[in-house]
Amino acid sequence: MKSVTMVTGNLGKWKVASDIFKNYNVDLYHEKMDTPEIQSYDVEDVSKYSALYAASKLNQPVIKSDVGYYIGALNGFPGPFLRYVNTYLTSEEVLKLMEDKSDRSIILKECLTFATPNGEIKQFVSEEKATIAKQALGEGTTFDRIVIFDGDKLPKSMNSDEKNYQHFEKTLVIYHEMARYLEEVDFLGEKV
Repeated sequence: MKSVTMVTGNLGKWKVASDIFKNYNVDLYHEKMDTPEIQSYDVEDVSKYSALYAASKLNQPVIKSDVGYYIGALNGFPGPFLRYVNTYLTSEEVLKLMEDKSDRSIILKECLTFATPNGEIKQFVSEEKATIAKQALGEGTTFDRIVIFDGDKLPKSMNSDEKNYQHFEKTLVIYHEMARYLEEVDFLGEKV
């Protein structure tokens, strides 16, 4: 059985990934560590840099996920700078930016990167359409309180943990793609 470490501070994300990886011949371990986030508007560049940093520091293969939220009416803001917006702006402040906007669409983009200490990488990217609510509801991060998943009527913060888990388990196809990839290659990138 192969094993790889997922570097994340989000235990919910790790649980979804771990449950998916159990269906494959790959054990997924968890490591919480801070990784630098380069100032790039491309979530794939941010994920690649963070994954390579973590693989080098831990001296082992890792997977790292980075997320960007792209609001079309705000020229793609905040993109991969989601962590900063969640730290420095409230939901109401983001909604103020959307006040006169009729297009309330947002793209949730996630990049899952596998990296080895010798610098090899493999990336999988997913995009999901969602909507910005007209008012903030519930508890959680700035965007948890205002992002409505496609098919829902209320923001993510109003869903039960189980409903959010089921949503991510269904929509994060890239975790299945990554697990299949890791089954098929050794960690030097050669076909097994």
